[in-house]
Amino acid sequence: MVVLFGFMRRSGVRTRQHLFDISETEWRILSQLGPFAPLSLNGLAELLAKDRGQLSRSVKSLVQRDLVTRRRKPGGPEIELGLTDKGKTLFDDMTELAIERDRRLTENIDPDDLAAAMRVVEQMILHAEKMLEENSETGEGAHPPAK
Repeated sequence: MVVLFGFMRRSGVRTRQHLFDISETEWRILSQLGPFAPLSLNGLAELLAKDRGQLSRSVKSLVQRDLVTRRRKPGGPEIELGLTDKGKTLFDDMTELAIERDRRLTENIDPDDLAAAMRVVEQMILHAEKMLEENSETGEGAHPPAK
């Protein structure tokens, strides 16, 4: 899975840079604002597990390019981030590209094999979510390997 992720990430970065002229961090910001806006910078940093400073610079670039909005949250000092109409269009284009890349990745794979793989991945996601919850509750890392 790590090898597959590496290949998909590298080709995705190149494709997004070529087609949309956005960096990987900018893409990740847009990918979270699309479905979850409005978000605070802190909320975005938590979702992406990224440093606020790095995100702030990328958000500033996206605001300057009229892809992201920055508005003060009513009644407080916090800033809310969202997508402009231009940002929403770009998000939709990026989503279409992701769907096409998924289609190409799975073409010519037997539907039963693909369904079995998806079931296993879904189970692994549930286990990973549980591990994350456990780590959040205890503040500790993963459990040590069984002996």
